[in-house]
Amino acid sequence: MTDTDPRFTALGARPGKIVAVHLSYASRADQRGRRPATPSYFFKPSSSLAPSGAEIVRPAGTELLAFEGEIALVIGEPARWVAPDAAWSHVASVTAANDFGLYDLRANDKGSNVRSKGGDDYTPLGPSLIDAREVDPAALRLRTWVNGAIVQDDTTAGLIFPLTQIVADLSQHFTLETGDVILTGTPA
Repeated sequence: MTDTDPRFTALGARPGKIVAVHLSYASRADQRGRRPATPSYFFKPSSSLAPSGAEIVRPAGTELLAFEGEIALVIGEPARWVAPDAAWSHVASVTAANDFGLYDLRANDKGSNVRSKGGDDYTPLGPSLIDAREVDPAALRLRTWVNGAIVQDDTTAGLIFPLTQIVADLSQHFTLETGDVILTGTPA
């Protein structure tokens, strides 16, 4: 795969890492009946990326393909051991994402989401990037439509873990490198 691969059009290049948050919105936590004390994460392969509007194919033998509208952060400056008050300066841009998952395979994954969310084209991004310096990370709105109807509508004010906390927390565990993508979780 090269940087001209259409899956990486919005980003301009293949990301080194895609890190996703398991549960981050209060509305989703309330649906699940549990509110985590700390964020938890899983990795997605870069081959799961797709351009916005790409067709998503549900494999034969599966039935439960689910959408999860999310805000994606693209790292600009590498981040290692950063504090929450400095975290946003390491984010280059923000874009729309959908973290599709095959819920038929979820139980087998036991939280890793390798099979349920790692499929080719299961992470559409874009279509464009918004400069992170031009937005307030505490006041972003996320809306998801299915067949023309709004099915998710929340803001980052509804996050259990603010975007800056997520970036800072991840940087305590490994270096977030230029071009890495963080999927920040989905609301109810």
